[in-house]
Amino acid sequence: MSADPSSSDSSPSPDNQDNYVVVARRYRPRLFEDLVGQNHIATALINAINTNRVGHAYLFTGARGVGKTSTARIFAKALNSPGGP
Repeated sequence: MSADPSSSDSSPSPDNQDNYVVVARRYRPRLFEDLVGQNHIATALINAINTNRVGHAYLFTGARGVGKTSTARIFAKALNSPGGP
């Protein structure tokens, strides 16, 4: 019996990979109202969309875990929605 390096028991099976979702994605907010601690940012972005005065670029900066990516994803989804800004 030869040991095949490509078939190790320590690697996750394909079934387990399909069910696993990273915690940050599982609990990622879907709406501006779901953001926690970013009310001033959400209000500014909502007002920009409602008044149709969206800037050509936005820079999301800050420490790890403050909601930069979540805010940017929500903002992009709002801009790309069929109704548009």
